[in-house]
Amino acid sequence: MTLALAEAAAAISFARLRRVYFGAYDPKGEAVEHGPRFFAQPTSHHAPDTYGGIDETCAGALLTGFFRERRGGT
Repeated sequence: MTLALAEAAAAISFARLRRVYFGAYDPKGEAVEHGPRFFAQPTSHHAPDTYGGIDETCAGALLTGFFRERRGGT
């Protein structure tokens, strides 16, 4: 799962997950480490420990390939 959407971060907060692990960062779209930094907001009900960049090169390549295919590119 990518933490690209604030909605995903909100669901994680409401579920009170203790830890979140993810591979690729997305400075343009994510809401945890970049952008609105959802868990740092006073309206966040819970802030899990986050661990990002796990096998980042491979995760980034998977995401790039996935979205390229969705757009019909090669």
